[in-house]
Amino acid sequence: MKFRSDINALRALAVTAVVLFHFKVGFIPGGFVGVDVFFVISGYLMTSIIMGRLSKDKFNLWTFYDDRAKRIIPGLLGVCFVLLTVGYFAIEPGSYHYLGSTSISALLFFSNFRFWKATSYFDSSSDAKWLLHTWSLSLEWQFYLIFPVLVMLLYRYQKTRNYIVAILWSFALISFALCLYYSIAEPSSAFYLLPQRAWELLAGGIVALQFKNEQQKYSDILITIGLIFIFVPIAIYDQFMPWPYYWGLFPVAGTCFVIAANRPEALIFRNPLLQITGKWSYSIYLWHWPVSVAALYIGFTKTTAFKISCEILILAAIIGVGGLLLALARRFVAQKWGEPRFSRLLAGGGVLVITLIFASTVTIYEGMPDRREDARQKLAMYNQAAHDWSFPDECNGRDTKDKLRPCQLGPDTGRGTLFLGDSYTMQIYSRFVENAKLNPESSFTFLATAGCPPLTGVRMIHDRFNCNGFVDEVLDYIKTKNFKRIVLVSNWYAYFYLPVRNVCFVEGDNCTLRQDPDWFLKHLDAAFASLRDHLLPFKERGAEIVIVGATPASRWDVPVELAKRRFWGGDTKEVEYIDRKEYETKAAATKSRLIILAASLGSKFVDPLDFLCEADRCPTVDKDGMPYYRDEGHFRSGAVKATRFQFLDDAAGVSNRMSAVAMPTSATP
Repeated sequence: MKFRSDINALRALAVTAVVLFHFKVGFIPGGFVGVDVFFVISGYLMTSIIMGRLSKDKFNLWTFYDDRAKRIIPGLLGVCFVLLTVGYFAIEPGSYHYLGSTSISALLFFSNFRFWKATSYFDSSSDAKWLLHTWSLSLEWQFYLIFPVLVMLLYRYQKTRNYIVAILWSFALISFALCLYYSIAEPSSAFYLLPQRAWELLAGGIVALQFKNEQQKYSDILITIGLIFIFVPIAIYDQFMPWPYYWGLFPVAGTCFVIAANRPEALIFRNPLLQITGKWSYSIYLWHWPVSVAALYIGFTKTTAFKISCEILILAAIIGVGGLLLALARRFVAQKWGEPRFSRLLAGGGVLVITLIFASTVTIYEGMPDRREDARQKLAMYNQAAHDWSFPDECNGRDTKDKLRPCQLGPDTGRGTLFLGDSYTMQIYSRFVENAKLNPESSFTFLATAGCPPLTGVRMIHDRFNCNGFVDEVLDYIKTKNFKRIVLVSNWYAYFYLPVRNVCFVEGDNCTLRQDPDWFLKHLDAAFASLRDHLLPFKERGAEIVIVGATPASRWDVPVELAKRRFWGGDTKEVEYIDRKEYETKAAATKSRLIILAASLGSKFVDPLDFLCEADRCPTVDKDGMPYYRDEGHFRSGAVKATRFQFLDDAAGVSNRMSAVAMPTSATP
């Protein structure tokens, strides 16, 4: 194909938006739409190549795959191999093990499935996944495997050949319908999987076949509208929106308009820096994300102008050195072998196999903890803490038919203690498993869903965990029972600390959010008043109401940060405590309202900080260095069984038999 400066400029725009978004530049909140721009471009180019060769009877499927492999695999191999090599010396075993396993999925092009499956509430933060960005490459490769075969079959017969465009429109509309449905019903699948994303690539294909615009009609209008449709989402979208959903139409349509304008010679596209960035866009995309993860990994957690500048300079240096090495490698290969296909395939296949063996070894040997023999025992202990969680998955929230899934401990009398809340309710489950064994007459019912505050009158804007409506259903469920005690446990303070990003307040048919403190606190008061009105009838029926505040949360993922520092031989002191005053400052506005709520119901408010903290700090590890936490905020199951959590027995109204049983804090379920 003839080189098109306009498409190359779109690549530059897309990769710049993605990089600045991931480097957390504030004025690029919607930079993630750059990936959608890439998808449209890929669909356009692949369709043009396939149809151009088919029309000349020169299309060969294996040549097509070989071309795509030459474009994609060498750079991806380089990233994976370099990360695995550097990681051997710098990354602690838990993260290194994850890097090894995700390297395999990236190199075999199924990482989008891997990351789709790994989107549970307790999965590690996306900022810690070194190869998360490879999901888009896997999705594109899957499209490359299927699409040319489909087009070949349609082109073979005259009857279907005449309807290729109509058939592509049909597939695109079906895919878009799936996208709309799953963006709400199952957002992670809408984001990561090809059936829900194919419409974006097919849109580019449709432009290639139906809107060639060789006469460049209305090109200025198309370019103007197209760039507006791309730039406005980059400026105003944010990561909490359902995606792609309807919102994805704008950047996709904008990219289609610019390509359909067919004005590669336009001055706006011929800027030298823009063209250089476009030509190197793939390498920039491959390396920018590991640079971003590395910055956070070594402790640069605050986004500053200095941090962003350093990331950009490091990225530029990597691309510059990589470009030089690539040029030298190409010259060497050309001089020695003249780049025959067999030799190239043999060499490339060998490097791929070596890298896969490297990644498999890292995975099989669980991150190679023997790299630091002096820290091996501690590293194993941190890994144990990170996986110490006992709340059953089948009890989380609601099932696929939106039916509540209570977890029952002891006899199901409907007259025991009900625990209602979020993942902070789940974390105390292990204690009441033991309580139920020691108090066989006691009945404990758990109704909890991750990321869902037990508060009426609010909704989650980005409802990843099917939270909306859960609390209302639980309240209806309680009406059919006669619980003697209702205990609300939640990470209250995290939801309502300004600026709030993911909670809105229900007003009639609308749900609104404003960051103005007076407006926000007024609506928060109304939400707590609504909760009081819902709980009061249960109180009047004789049920005891207990409200438990949030347990203290760290700014670190405690086991991971301890493992990292221990592996490096660094100091762990600042990770071993939480500043109580700092935490209480963030919690103050919501905590005061919880106290008022409890008083208005004639109920008890229990503050875990009074039991889990010292005068001005809250320990995150026990005397042996074993973490109390499994991440930054959730206590691990073994720790919750310890006597320091006796206040939970009192809150639940059970005897202290469990407290008489010595439960070491390092015990696991």
